[in-house]
Amino acid sequence: MYSPFSTIEKDLRRQISGDVWFDLEKRTEYSTATCMYRVMPVGVVAPRTPDDVQKVVRLARDNEIPIIARGGATGLVGQAIGFGIILDFTKYMNRVVKISPDTLSMTAEAGCILNDVVTALQPLGMMYPIDPQSAKHCSLGGTIATNAAGSHGLRYGSTKNQIKSMTVILSNGDLCIINPKETENVLTAEASKRFAKAKEILSGNRETIERQKPKVEKYSSGYNIFEPLNGDNFDATRLVCGSEGTLAIVTEATMNILASPRVVLTVAAYFDSYEKTAEATQIAREYSPSAIELLDKSYTEVGRGLSPTSDRFISRDFQTMLLLEFEGDDAGVLRRDIQRLKERLSRTNLIIDWILLESDAERESLWMVREVVSEQLNRLPSKERKISTVEDGAVPIANLPAYMAGLKKILDKFGITFTLYGHAGMGHIHCTTLVDIQTASGRDRISGATQDVFELIMKLGGVLSAEHGDGFVRTPFLEEAFGKEIYSIFKEVKYSLDPEGILNPQKIIGKQDRLFLHDIKEV
Repeated sequence: MYSPFSTIEKDLRRQISGDVWFDLEKRTEYSTATCMYRVMPVGVVAPRTPDDVQKVVRLARDNEIPIIARGGATGLVGQAIGFGIILDFTKYMNRVVKISPDTLSMTAEAGCILNDVVTALQPLGMMYPIDPQSAKHCSLGGTIATNAAGSHGLRYGSTKNQIKSMTVILSNGDLCIINPKETENVLTAEASKRFAKAKEILSGNRETIERQKPKVEKYSSGYNIFEPLNGDNFDATRLVCGSEGTLAIVTEATMNILASPRVVLTVAAYFDSYEKTAEATQIAREYSPSAIELLDKSYTEVGRGLSPTSDRFISRDFQTMLLLEFEGDDAGVLRRDIQRLKERLSRTNLIIDWILLESDAERESLWMVREVVSEQLNRLPSKERKISTVEDGAVPIANLPAYMAGLKKILDKFGITFTLYGHAGMGHIHCTTLVDIQTASGRDRISGATQDVFELIMKLGGVLSAEHGDGFVRTPFLEEAFGKEIYSIFKEVKYSLDPEGILNPQKIIGKQDRLFLHDIKEV
């Protein structure tokens, strides 16, 4: 059958060493991901080398075809799909290239699955501190694209905090190496012009940007125009990280690694209301935990039967549980801090139960619940399925009680079943909503609830996404969320680095119309 892109397919097969697919079966496979959307791509390429990526990008540029970089396809809001050529980095460009304990760094290709990094580091007593629950499936490039964090972001920050350098390819096909220190960048002449233009845009709007910087501790919404400038230094890694493949394509990165903590102690604290949980979270932060992870009862119920050990902890009467984790060198010091926190929460009548987990097996069993249930929610057999729209909001920690209360009120108003979990310690709540969006009623309910929740987040000074990114879901709300001035700067930055407009279009920069229920896949 004739394809209007048959010439492109032939040219790609002739020019690159990687795999090229333009058949219907492969395109259908890559038309969706862990999201509610389906968009048929033009074709799919699995590059073997950065040179392959450069050739694909140049051919796409010359033919005005979009390019969508793809890792483990775990993104919940459609970043890894689109009309264009999909670049799948996970088939070949998936290696841990180098581990350097002496410099506390490791280098890996963009398609490297994050768990492969963890496995490579463990025998050396080292760790990579970014630990999303999708680590067994997500790629390093994907975590850079969304500025992922994970359960221990309270202590270690997010991906942007771990970057030592990145190899990226721009929309004209130029390969560059960017670093936190601008003077260490390795750029072509054209790349130098583009990054200089981006720097000029941020410098010229420095006062506006500073005034409107998000008040939250983590964010992955819009472009990070708020941190690249420090004095005269322009840290391009901070701008590219979290940009969802819309500014540059990452092919390799060198990241920080750390020695694994000598002592880790975990507490399961139980509460009878969301309000008390939020209040206890604010108090617990004063005791320097590495994680404060929320699991509500509806979440843990999905995890019943995973193991006899975990069942002992989740088969109790509670509305929410906090997993509080503490790291250090001295177990005695950690136990003393934990006891002080317990006494304080008991005096204020916030907790209904408190268990210090005494073994690694107990600790691992509860973290397994946190990890596995997150995956199980993606595969529920009922017509009401997980819909990711309000799953990633974050607010200033002082506003966490109001956010949790308001979130529940809105979802109850629309009759939507939900579960709350996630990184409460940073004011960041994951909210799984279960809706049948194959029906008009389901679409109306999730549309109304999403708009109301987003308005609540904005009112509380929060961001629509703290680590999952904007994709198709949140892009239509970004001008409203950040204001016209900031969104205008986002646009200028986009086209300073991607003047061709071919890198993952309609993500971050797109129509501002609140319309996100399009291209819904049938199930």
